Amino acid sequence: MKKTLLLISVCYAFLFALPTLACDKPAAKPEIPNAETVVTAQMVKANNEVKAYVKAYEDYLACARLSRGEEKQELDNLKQFAEDFNVVVRAFKARSNG
Repeated sequence: MKKTLLLISVCYAFLFALPTLACDKPAAKPEIPNAETVVTAQMVKANNEVKAYVKAYEDYLACARLSRGEEKQELDNLKQFAEDFNVVVRAFKARSNG
């Protein structure tokens, strides 16, 4: 009886831990290039990396068990990162068209 209860307890522990184990925070942010020196190929590569990072981070936030305050802070940081990249995109486009 004790072995059965122990086995059931261990199974439940793994069931509740699995979503957390599969929910990894993305690694380091991709580098945002310098708008004054970047060439088109580098900009395309950076754009793809930033999009992939933002998607991975959104997936992480969807499964992470964060408090509302923590989630808001993480979203604010992600939005700021995306806006920083968009500033570079706009500067690159202005430089390329000018």
